[in-house]
Amino acid sequence: MSGRRVWAVRVLMEATEADAGLAMEAIERALCPDENHPGECPVPWFLSRCDFGKLDDDERAWWEADFAADRPQPPEAPRG
Repeated sequence: MSGRRVWAVRVLMEATEADAGLAMEAIERALCPDENHPGECPVPWFLSRCDFGKLDDDERAWWEADFAADRPQPPEAPRG
């Protein structure tokens, strides 16, 4: 068994459009270090980006709820 599993990695950042593009390029290089390989990438991956400023209210609410569901919650304070 290769030990490979499917992973989802999410990044939510505040950046300029240029910096967001640089971040995407860095992630692409990490996932596929040989950008000049022939044919399909031997490492199956998918990457997309979304400008929250261009979302309508319903889309923004969906994304915010989705990220909030994945965000770790701080431990509750002890009662007593």
